[in-house]
Order: sequence, then structure tokens, then C-alpha cells
Amino acid sequence: MNNRAYAVDILRGLAIVGMVLSGYIAWNPDLPAWLFHAQLPPPSFVFDASVAGITWVDLVFPFFLFSMGAAFPLSLGRRLNRGDPPRRIVVSILKRGLLLAFFAVALGNTGLLTLDAVLQRPVVSALVTMTVWGAFFAMFVRIPGFIPRQNGWLNAGGIAVLAVLMGVYRWLGVGVSVVRSDIIILILADVVVAGSLIWWLTRRNLWLRMGIVALIAALKLGAAVPGSWNEAVWNFSPVPWLFRTEFLQYLCIVLPGSVAGDLFARWLARGQQEERPALSGQTAAGLTALLLAVNMWGLFTRTLTLNLVLTLALGAAAWMLLRKPRTGIESLLYRLFTTGFFWLLLGLAFESLEEGVKKDPATVSYFFITAGMASHVLLVTSVLLRKGRSRGGLLVLCGQNPMIAYTAAGYV
Repeated sequence: MNNRAYAVDILRGLAIVGMVLSGYIAWNPDLPAWLFHAQLPPPSFVFDASVAGITWVDLVFPFFLFSMGAAFPLSLGRRLNRGDPPRRIVVSILKRGLLLAFFAVALGNTGLLTLDAVLQRPVVSALVTMTVWGAFFAMFVRIPGFIPRQNGWLNAGGIAVLAVLMGVYRWLGVGVSVVRSDIIILILADVVVAGSLIWWLTRRNLWLRMGIVALIAALKLGAAVPGSWNEAVWNFSPVPWLFRTEFLQYLCIVLPGSVAGDLFARWLARGQQEERPALSGQTAAGLTALLLAVNMWGLFTRTLTLNLVLTLALGAAAWMLLRKPRTGIESLLYRLFTTGFFWLLLGLAFESLEEGVKKDPATVSYFFITAGMASHVLLVTSVLLRKGRSRGGLLVLCGQNPMIAYTAAGYV
């Protein structure tokens, strides 16, 4: 294996596959409720904010956010280690955020149904839509045989073509507007900038990073009080189509992800990628997978007391197996488990607030529970990769270029 955290790629790939799959499950009232967002239950599929609990569909977005945070120490860390000047790094962070914001606007304005409603010529609309996806592809692709400058020109060409195509849409009568955007990608644009800068600021001070997480969580809880300064700060949006303060709540997933990324970065730096975990580590991974399944069942069915008891029992058993690491991979697994278990327990402790865990409106318990689950998925995936000496195949490829995968189903 080369110097890359394939487990992070797989987590990101799982999130993208989950996003696509969840969007293509037919809203059949006879299907079980766990196949859909917890707040959009069958048979009516009408949004109900009073429904507490989460399903696997509610995990895909936080898993992507967590993997984004995990990538900060791996990508920015490499740039810092090779001595890139701070100004260049800041410019690259801002450029990435603006690129994602542009992508969000493009996604919000170039869908097939939007164009076909104006043209009413399905074949032409489909061909134009596939051309748009070709521009998306050029915008994000990295061709291995190209030097960085060539890939840069290819990406810039994709952006230019996409801008021209949005002008064509407007000329055809489609109401292209920056206000209309893909909300998921817009959130990513905001948190990738804020999260990258916070990780950079706190890369040698974990306590400060955790303090920022606590501050954001407290600000969110306080914003629920009408007339408070918390509410005023939370609703502050100087450029609403580009930035909303409330989007920063998702840093409560991204920054815990950066902690996992720190662990992987240190492990990779030691050059211990070929090590295989002992039988105790493999058994602990099995217990961790069971712990994930228990929490999915317990939180969805609202069997909260039994869920907590089983979580503590399984967590204690896994900790006993991992607590004396002897190799680099075992040390990685131990730290992934302990940090992930902390986030999970913290989320369960918050679960009774805000009327139970919910994705929408997102609760503090949702942030920490899903962060803990994502860390445990990284643990399980790391064991599977080491056990089979595999690189993850298509899931890794999907995770290495998620924006192309994200748009493929909807545009192609």
C-alpha cells in the first residue's frame, strides 16, 4: 500500500453511494421506514419534525462531513510539511470554498427537469444535461498522466464551459440565480473553509479545537432562546446565498473528523501501513460493528435505555481487547475507538435534549452520535483493509473523486 489513508476514502465513498442510493429508492408506502429519512416516514412521506431517531439514510451526509474533516491533516498537513507558504495555503483554501459554492449554484440551476420544463424537448434536454455533467467532470477530474498545470487548465476549462452553459440556460428562459443552489454542497463550501482554517490554527493544540466544538454546540443550543444574542449570531448571514452562520453547526462533525485524520496522518508518517492487527483487534472490530448496529436499532426504535446498556457493554469489551496496543496499527485502532466512543457517548448524553436525535432540524446529539459512528466505521474498515490487504476497489475510487460520483446518477 502507498502512503494514503484508504479507510478515509472508503468512508467518503460509502457516503456518496448512500446519497445516490437513498435518492433512488421509490417512495413506496409498503417499504419499511428505516429505508428513508426518519423525519420522512411512510406511508405519507410528509416531513414530520416531531419524529426522533435516525436511519442509515441520515448517516450519509455526516459521514461525508467526517471524512472531509479527516482529510485536512492528510492534505493540508502534506502542504505544510513541504514548506508551502501560508499565503498560498490560504488562497487554496478560499479557492476550494468558492469552487464548491460555484458548483452548488450550478447544481441548483442545471437539472434536467428544470431545463425540460422550458424546452419541452426531452432528447435535447437530456443531451444538454449530459454536456453539463461533462463540464463537471472536467472541473474536478485529476488525470494521473497529466502534470499539475495540465490538470489545472482542464479544471479551469470545465469551470468556463459550465459558466457558458448557465448563460445558455438563462438565454433559453431558465431562471438562473445564485439564490438557487444545492444546499448540501453549499454547506460543504462553508465548512471546508472554516474547518480547514480551524484545523490549521489548532493542529498543535487539540484542546483548543475541542473548545471550539464546545463553543459551537453551546451557541446552537442558546440560539433556541428567542431574543438572545445567540439567536442573533446564529441567524447572521451577510451574503445569504453564500454563507449562513448556522451552517457552521456542522463543524461539530467536521472537527471530530479532523481528530481522526490526525491519527491517520501520524500512523502514515511512521510507515506502518503493511502491519496487520492481531486477533484481538479483529475481534474488537467485530464488536464495534455490532455496536453500530445496536445504536442504529436502538435510536430508531427509541429503545434508549437498553441501547445505552448494550453500548456500554460492547464498548467495554472492545476497549479491553484494544487497551494494550503493541503495533502501530493496533495503536491507531485503539485511538480511533476511544475517540469515537467518546463522541458517541457524548451524543447519547445529549439525546434527551431537543426532543431526541434528529437530522432535520439537526440536533447536537445528531452531530456527536454520527461523528462517533463514523470513527467506528473507520476502525472497522481499517481492519478489513489490513486483513485482506485490499485497497477498497470502486469504493475508494468513488471516495477519491466524490463530486463526480455525486453528480453522475442525476446527470448521466
